[in-house]
Amino acid sequence: MSHGSARIDSPDTIRNFRVQFVEFETSARNALMAVNASVRRVSEWLKGEQQLYWKKELRNRENAVNLAQSDYNRAKLTAAGKTSNAEVDAKKVLDKAKRRKDEAEGKLEATKRWAVRIGTEMEKLVGAVRSFEVLLDETSPRALSRLDIMVEKLEEYLRTGPQENG
Repeated sequence: MSHGSARIDSPDTIRNFRVQFVEFETSARNALMAVNASVRRVSEWLKGEQQLYWKKELRNRENAVNLAQSDYNRAKLTAAGKTSNAEVDAKKVLDKAKRRKDEAEGKLEATKRWAVRIGTEMEKLVGAVRSFEVLLDETSPRALSRLDIMVEKLEEYLRTGPQENG
């Protein structure tokens, strides 16, 4: 076999390859659509649903801190200068409420940061995905056309035999 040539004695070989190429192209396009949809879904989830959730959760936890602070102040006043069990318990509840509020603030900030970061990362990924889509758009029709021509030429060759150079 010489360089750049193949020994194909049946058009079915090329037809089978063409079928596999079309299956690959279909799979690739489906994968590209899935990547685009997944990235968009995660971005929308971070920017929308998660930020709304943590904003609401932060408000709830701020309210819990305010209630716990009131209960703690009331327990301190009731104890009249002595540390009581009620005051200690109220202080524990207040500290826990503050930790939960701090956690919600951290989660909200992280969600905002990731929403920005995923936008940047998404642009990079979508750029690479788009390049592959363009490559498929540009090369697939030509490749399929060349395969079709190869089948036609091979069938013609097999029908008529090699041409004599005169």
